[in-house]
Amino acid sequence: MRAAVYHNNRDIRIADLPVPEPGPGELRLRIESSGICGSDVVEWYRVRKAPLVLGHEVAGVVEAVGEGVQGWRPGDRVVAAHHVPCNTCRHCLAGHVSTCDTLRTTN
Repeated sequence: MRAAVYHNNRDIRIADLPVPEPGPGELRLRIESSGICGSDVVEWYRVRKAPLVLGHEVAGVVEAVGEGVQGWRPGDRVVAAHHVPCNTCRHCLAGHVSTCDTLRTTN
């Protein structure tokens, strides 16, 4: 798959990267649109994680599903959330996952 890979502010390269296979409970998206948010444009954040493919706010199409995945199938159009709630704290149980006590991030 082709991606723009950030190495530093003066070095962003188009690269052919291996297409990952989804593991159990995972799915693979074909990204059709990606946003760049505030954390992507803060140099200290990018440099310490380089090389890095920027853009974690994405929309696309399910391309493949791993073993045990239910409710998704290839061809489904999706928007991916990059924050991962615990689904057990008081906020999550009340349906307010964006204020989860232990919110983790995928990037």
